[in-house]
This record gives sequence, structure tokens and C-alpha cells, in this order.
Amino acid sequence: MKQTTQRFSGIIFSFLILVVAAVAFFEFVEPEYVNFMTLKGQVVAQQQFLATQQEIATKMQSVLATEANQASSSQAVNLALPVGVDSAGALAQLYGLAGASSLTIQNIGVSLQAAQQTAAQSTAASPSGAVSVASLIKPAGSITFQIAASGSYEALKTFLQGIETNVRIFDVTALSIKPVPTVTTAGAVVNGSQDLYNYNMTVVAYYQSS
Repeated sequence: MKQTTQRFSGIIFSFLILVVAAVAFFEFVEPEYVNFMTLKGQVVAQQQFLATQQEIATKMQSVLATEANQASSSQAVNLALPVGVDSAGALAQLYGLAGASSLTIQNIGVSLQAAQQTAAQSTAASPSGAVSVASLIKPAGSITFQIAASGSYEALKTFLQGIETNVRIFDVTALSIKPVPTVTTAGAVVNGSQDLYNYNMTVVAYYQSS
């Protein structure tokens, strides 16, 4: 009887352990597992949302970079070919270049040519779809400056170098050089032997129609 009682008691004890384990599982483990799975789903959703936002941010950065490049290109074009005649600005640059070159401007005549559309400027985009520089340029006109100046030959070279590298586009289309005449003590006028010349040059600047 004792062995039977012990065996029965062991079975009852084992059953009680199973019941306690089942109760503990359903009361403590299962809710925590459900919470864990819920949190895991939220984490996955947040990760997907973050990946989507990062993709959108990358695309926005690409768009902004493209717009910045176009704005930079447009600004560079507008410096080289200003919108509107801006003859005062061109004159200021010419006088500034002459002053920096020690070239003395004696007189400047100005004539204006109206803007005209060119074939190159009518192209809106390249075959690849990228915006071309030509599409950023409106119909261009020109201003012609007839300049009478004097100075040394070195001053002329410096002035021409300044014209070549100036931000606004200038073209020297004509140039004549004559030595500054010298009056001798006898009253005769001869060609000067000193490094001093008179220059007559034609300089053309360009602009975009407003």
C-alpha cells in the first residue's frame, strides 16, 4: 500500500506541477510573448518607415543638388552675359581693367545692337535630357565700345589679358597702335622713341534680353 500511495502521490504532484506550469505559462509567459511579438512588429514597421524616409531624403537631396547646379550655371551665365544691357557695368569694368593696367582711357564711344535669337540658343535641352547652357541663355545683343587710350606696350598687354579673363565676356575686334609723337626743341614733330603709344580699339560686350 505504501508504494501505491507513494506512486499515486507522485502522480498527483506531477499533475500539480503541470497545472502550475500551465497556469504560469498562460498568466505570465503568453502575455509577454504577445507583447514581444507586438513590439517586434512595431520595430519592423518603424524600420520600413525609416528606410522609406531615407529613400525620400536621398531623392530630395538629389533634386536639390540638381537645382543648385542649375542655379549655379544660370548665375555663371548671367555674370558672363548679364540680363539687360548694363552698359554702365561694362564701362565700369573697362575703366577698372584700364586702371589696373596703367592704361589711360581718353575717350569711349558706345553703340548698341539689339538682341537677336540664335539657332544655338533655341535648343532647350541636350539629347540626353540634361539642361544645356544654351537653354539658359536668352536672345543676346551686343554693345560696341570705341576706345581711345594711351600707355606703354606692357600696359596694353596687361589690359588685353584682363579683357580675356574678365567675368563678363569682352571681345577685342579691332586694334591700331601709333607711337605718341614727340616735339623736338627745333619744333619738329617726330615719332617718339619712348615706350608710349596711342591705341584705338573696338571692344564688344554682350548681354541677354530682359
